Amino acid sequence: MKLYSGISKLRQTFDLATDVPMATHTRLKVGGPADLLAQPETRKDLIDLLKAAQSASVPVTIVGGGCNLLVSDQGIRGLVVVTTQLKSGVRAETCPDKKVRLFIEAGERLSTVCSHAVRHGLTGLEFCAGIPGTIGGAVIMNAGTADQGIGGRVHSLDVLNLDTQDVYTLKKRDLVFSYRRLKLKNHLILGVTLTLSPGEPFQIRQTHNDILFRKQNTQPMDLPSAGCFFKNPDPDHPAGKLIEDAGLKGKTIRGAQVSPVHANYIVNLGHATCTDILALKQHIQQQVWDRYSIVLETEVITTGDGMKNE
Repeated sequence: MKLYSGISKLRQTFDLATDVPMATHTRLKVGGPADLLAQPETRKDLIDLLKAAQSASVPVTIVGGGCNLLVSDQGIRGLVVVTTQLKSGVRAETCPDKKVRLFIEAGERLSTVCSHAVRHGLTGLEFCAGIPGTIGGAVIMNAGTADQGIGGRVHSLDVLNLDTQDVYTLKKRDLVFSYRRLKLKNHLILGVTLTLSPGEPFQIRQTHNDILFRKQNTQPMDLPSAGCFFKNPDPDHPAGKLIEDAGLKGKTIRGAQVSPVHANYIVNLGHATCTDILALKQHIQQQVWDRYSIVLETEVITTGDGMKNE
């Protein structure tokens, strides 16, 4: 009863939307309702909301672009904060060593940042071409390729401590990046500073466009997905090849399917539920284990009522 009292107070104070289907805020297009949902446009609005939620004992779930997110069919209890409106463009500053720092709010789209770099002849982000979502989400997931991640371009992060509500800057030396992860417990990224280098504009544009073209022709683009569903166990065993060699391309469980285009994508055929996707995930993991004794770990983050994050 205390939770619902807090939800009612938050809803009235901040005029928040209620019972919002999370399917409308994830690229997989699945997920039940959030009790409350907010899309703050400034850091102050975000911090005020989080302080009020903490005071009202309402649990908070932070969501970016929802690109690598799988939400349960039961939805998310408490408050969901979507950060996609937390943006103010890209600001650039040239350093004495001629490198360029880009300052970006966490909700800015990664594609916008990549386009800025291409337009201004800055190299270092070409490998991010075609990666969806926000810059904040990309940094949390250390988005990139098998060889490099965006963490290698991060100079510093402006973060909010979710326990104390303090805002401060973490330098590169304070950050621990790994494959598809940034270790950042109980902190929310508010802003990102990247370091890029001047380069040959034509070559930068050509490389960016080549990578984008290749992705568009080797990845499923016409159906909802969360990108690569599983981590690559190691460079010699890409998850997609393991799944394909196990004969699972096109495997379908109700509304969820292993993409016939790229086996490391689970796509929503239009009527998938979270339950369908989890069933297919588990089937894939079991088949790959039975054949190769390799455990496939998910890149996709799971959240919501009755779910545990992997």
